[in-house]
Amino acid sequence: MAEHNAASAAEGTGALTTVLAADGGGAGRGLPERVEPEKIDRRVRRTKQQLRSALTTLLLEKDFSDITVREISERADVNRGTFYSHYRDAFDLLTSVEDFFLEAVRRIDLKIQRQDWEGATYRYLEDLFTLIRDNADVCRALMCGNGDPAFQQRLLTMFKNQFLHRFLEEACRTEERVQEYYCVYIEAGLRALVGHWMQGGMREAPAEMARIGGDFIIRGIKGLR
Repeated sequence: MAEHNAASAAEGTGALTTVLAADGGGAGRGLPERVEPEKIDRRVRRTKQQLRSALTTLLLEKDFSDITVREISERADVNRGTFYSHYRDAFDLLTSVEDFFLEAVRRIDLKIQRQDWEGATYRYLEDLFTLIRDNADVCRALMCGNGDPAFQQRLLTMFKNQFLHRFLEEACRTEERVQEYYCVYIEAGLRALVGHWMQGGMREAPAEMARIGGDFIIRGIKGLR
């Protein structure tokens, strides 16, 4: 409990925090110990990671609506007070997990150089498939089985708005109505491609998946020109 209170205070203030040693009594024991903010921040990050991992594991077993804070806390091996020091409820934790992943997708888009749109497409997809592979448990929880359809739609909307629309504007000078149909086609194809890859154990490397997905997109564009 002392560690939990220290971690909660540190996250909000970043100040040095004093905690008591766990074993009291005896000369030189049970004295206040100064804990540096970095050490406390590591505890906070570790606790949050435990809670995120617990939620994603439970999502592989049951619908989100059936998951309780008590279950998440028990699976993460923390008490409910610790949970509530970081998140309002289970939905707040779910939103945090989803936002973390979507922010990573946004960063992929920001670093892509678009002078060469065909090359940019393959690089974007390779980074995206790498992100999915490196966060496989989270992606399985959010995109397969008991996953969150709202998250899947947010992810596809981000892909369409951040990358696909701009790509089509540069690479394909067809009318907007036709571009929108092509966006729908690519979204559905990408969702199916990712799902099939994940269900097959992600045996192919991200670079190979990027080549497959990129070929679909580039060849489809050439057919629209």
